[in-house]
Amino acid sequence: MTNHPRRSIIAAIAGLCGAAFACAPGVAQQTYPSQRVNMYVGFAAGGFADTVARVVGARLGERLGQTFTAQNLEGGGGIRATRQTAAAAPDGYTLLVTTTALAINESLVAGRGYTADALEPIAIAVSAPESFSANVTGSIKSVADLVARAQAGQVYLGTPGIGSGSHISAEYFFKFYARASVRHIPFSGGGPAVLGLMTGDVNLLATTATGGTIRNMINGEINPLAIAARERSTILPKVPTFAELGFEGHEASSWAGFFAPAGTPPAVIEKLNAEINAILGEPETRQRIDAMGLQTVLRDRAATRAYFRSEIANWSRMVSAVGIAQ
Repeated sequence: MTNHPRRSIIAAIAGLCGAAFACAPGVAQQTYPSQRVNMYVGFAAGGFADTVARVVGARLGERLGQTFTAQNLEGGGGIRATRQTAAAAPDGYTLLVTTTALAINESLVAGRGYTADALEPIAIAVSAPESFSANVTGSIKSVADLVARAQAGQVYLGTPGIGSGSHISAEYFFKFYARASVRHIPFSGGGPAVLGLMTGDVNLLATTATGGTIRNMINGEINPLAIAARERSTILPKVPTFAELGFEGHEASSWAGFFAPAGTPPAVIEKLNAEINAILGEPETRQRIDAMGLQTVLRDRAATRAYFRSEIANWSRMVSAVGIAQ
């Protein structure tokens, strides 16, 4: 049978129109998700990024009618999972759940295999401030005591590891605020660092004020000196900010956020952002996050993108200043 030229042209036009309609933002938003969504978590199970991924992912699945599966791909301070996500199809079915390490690594690690431009921020959902704590039986009772001891060369700083946000922000404080040097003792995580402080292996702990660390503070097992936040924590209302103590501008926090490969349809990003914000506003979700010592943060897509860019700039400034880029 001979194809009629006019019919062929009409069919081609119809096909183009159909494709354009299927790719329209409104259609993408209405039909997404139509299959399972895989979330790569850049850190080990049980950490706060993993917990946030599972709490929010479970509710996303219930609200959107598809499974959101968390898969832990720890390694390289989140680099392994980030590289995997950056290389995935930008269709909304591969997401990344990671921490402040994503912003830090942009200037800290040269051979990552990706840049931040390969990712689109969806929501930076929770955060907690960095903090200083001292041994309860030691002679450091305040930040003033700490600065004096540091200037005398008598501070042994324990952190969760080299290149962590706690390490970088602490080194920055001593270099540019205290004008002193300390001896850094890196541990293999926050728990071992807290134990190192309690047993006297170090006399200062720099760590994120969250989870078990907050319980140690509340229970009087370690002495919190200050938090690097703009305002005092509702969980630790008696602990001053660095700004209150005269160190204006010293702010640093750890956060957990959701990202997609660059090029993911804007309507999908908008939908996920709105859904995550709605979930974070639910009393039960908020209660679970509060129990971890984390603060929920609601931002629209534009504000999320702007905050992520500001975090890259902030951490890049500190990494450069303390000279620990790898």
